[in-house]
Amino acid sequence: MNRDGRAAVVTGGGGAIGRATAVELGRRGFAVLVVDLDAELAEESVRAVEAAGGRAASVAADVSDPVAVEGYVEMCDERFGAIDAFFNNAAYAGPIAPITEYPLDAFDRAMAVNVRGVFLGLQAVIPAMRRRGGGAILNTSSQAGLRGVTNLSGYSASKHAVIGLSKAAALEVAGDGIRVNALAPGPTDTRMMREIEAEIVRQGGDPDAFRARMPVGRYGAAEEIASLAAWVLADAPPFLTGATLSIDGGLTVP
Repeated sequence: MNRDGRAAVVTGGGGAIGRATAVELGRRGFAVLVVDLDAELAEESVRAVEAAGGRAASVAADVSDPVAVEGYVEMCDERFGAIDAFFNNAAYAGPIAPITEYPLDAFDRAMAVNVRGVFLGLQAVIPAMRRRGGGAILNTSSQAGLRGVTNLSGYSASKHAVIGLSKAAALEVAGDGIRVNALAPGPTDTRMMREIEAEIVRQGGDPDAFRARMPVGRYGAAEEIASLAAWVLADAPPFLTGATLSIDGGLTVP
């Protein structure tokens, strides 16, 4: 397939999964706009895409700010001519604490980034894809969006909401040639997971308990998650929409 001229936006593109997905999309011929709150991390991802032979640009943006979201959509349109794929991936994990002790500002932040950010991205990208005549959107949920997770109430609640948003959006745009799916990764070897482990240690817990619960005996690799994400965005059949795709080493198998 000739993919010349195709473009993608990756939010949370400075993180491990976002960066690996940006690289995979670049290898598939997409020009990639990397969006992250941290401008330096976003630019590092641009260099990774370019090192793999792809084209990329970056922009620092808060995905919970509607002006910033409109800005990254306009930038992609202006820089690359369109948006064909959207990895709606930025996330905030928040603290590890029981509900009775969970800080309200952290709960609000989880909702702002993980839910409002996804919603705003959909609001801004869908019209651009309609103008293009179609496209593919993948919203990042989590295994924590499929089941209850103790002491991560803000994160878990927000990731459940992402699945609901994805299903609603998929139905709304099914007739426009736009596919919308949700990705539900399990624990992955990323900075976020290492920060969670460090907090568990500070609280006197054993982070090895996470790995012990993994049927495959290990965390996922960012490149494994990216391989699925890039396939869904670039190569999946048009009939695949409204799905929640788990990639978690069997963690959520009933």
